[in-house]
Amino acid sequence: MSVERFHEQARAILYRMLNESHGSDPNILVDAYANMLTQLHMNETHELLNDVLNDAKTRLDARLSPDPVTQGIASVQTTMQDLWRSLWKE
Repeated sequence: MSVERFHEQARAILYRMLNESHGSDPNILVDAYANMLTQLHMNETHELLNDVLNDAKTRLDARLSPDPVTQGIASVQTTMQDLWRSLWKE
């Protein structure tokens, strides 16, 4: 999931709401567009969860591999991910 892609899609939904709001009941519009944003969020969250699970499976497969090179690559990937997380949080 990309924050930029989610932002762009949310903006598109909100601009569409602004363009369609002339003469419409605001409560119905807000409900409809809140449902669209919720659906967008659910789709992006589902995609992110799938990416995380696929990455975890790949890393676990690499760690359990009998090949020492594959195990070494998995260790480097984990170290880099931990480093990235520590930089991202601060």
